[in-house]
Amino acid sequence: MWDALPDAARSIVKELIIHGPQSRTALAKTLHLSTGSLTRLTKPMVDAGLLIEGDVVHDPVNGRPTRPLDVAAANHPFLGLKLTADQVHAVITDLRAGVVAARDEPIADHSPEAVCRQARRLLDELSAGAGLSRIVAAGVAIGGDARSSAQVGRERLVDAPFLGWRQVALEPMMERALGVPCVVENDVAALAHQHHWFGAGRGLRDFALVTIGAGIGYALIVHDHLVAATEADLGMFGHLVVNPGGPMCPEGHRGCASAYLASESVENAAGQGLRRAVPYAEVMRLAADGDPVCLTVVREAAAALGRLIAHITTMSMVKTVVLAGEGVELARVGKDDLERALTANRRDVPGSVHVVAEADDFREWARGGAVVAIQSFVTGSD
Repeated sequence: MWDALPDAARSIVKELIIHGPQSRTALAKTLHLSTGSLTRLTKPMVDAGLLIEGDVVHDPVNGRPTRPLDVAAANHPFLGLKLTADQVHAVITDLRAGVVAARDEPIADHSPEAVCRQARRLLDELSAGAGLSRIVAAGVAIGGDARSSAQVGRERLVDAPFLGWRQVALEPMMERALGVPCVVENDVAALAHQHHWFGAGRGLRDFALVTIGAGIGYALIVHDHLVAATEADLGMFGHLVVNPGGPMCPEGHRGCASAYLASESVENAAGQGLRRAVPYAEVMRLAADGDPVCLTVVREAAAALGRLIAHITTMSMVKTVVLAGEGVELARVGKDDLERALTANRRDVPGSVHVVAEADDFREWARGGAVVAIQSFVTGSD
């Protein structure tokens, strides 16, 4: 039944998923449909259990008694996976990406076939624990080129250097292992989709996402659509120069974003001053406690981040930037320096950009995997 739904019906489901229960009158107004057309489109979806009717309330538009429509979110579970160099993070969510069950565990065998088998085992164990007999679809968020690599027919071949994968047909392998449709997406793009529908970017037509961690990631949502980019394009972003006189990154670029913001760069800068190896989390903690070496490193990196955000917003003209990733604590510890540099590089206009620092949680990336599967299910496209 779902595969046969017209685009207008899918738009109704999308509106309800993102914005919650609504009366038929409000839905018709939002989607520019007549009430008759909306009733015709929603009735078969209610009959099939895709939509549900709530208790009787008074319609805020016309004051008449009505039963708001909503999606049957709990009846449509999805699997989301985030693969790192050594961990698999798995979540099962409902249709609104609410986490029902989750687990993180090491990747024991890095071969694609073994990772797919591990994914199936995780699905079985999480489903059993949550009392689920099936899922609708799965999504995999992976650091690599999952969208624009070479293709054979419709088969996308994935490059994931951190796993040692080159031209791997991951989608069909996962589908065979899991027994459900599967979508594979670049992890930063998947996280951007998650924030667009359910996170800090919900309700925004335009915003940027910057991720800080082992690398520097970037995604741009414009007019409700993700701007497509290759892995090579995104790799260039991390080496955008923010200070020509700054430190040098491992690739020989002086003063680029990675030289300031990558976890290894922050650790190395602090380690030189402290004369010992120091992990990223400790650098942040020491900086927050006022250690002069670590505080200097964090302040300089936060100022560089402020300049980077100023470049992004000036060129793209978005007004909201979401910060995420395992290194996002830098934005909180160095908040004042970030804001000063951002304002100074935005012609001293304070508050011209809204910066949102999100939680450091790999399960949010796994939710991103679930979200791209949800979007594929709702919109009927990858």
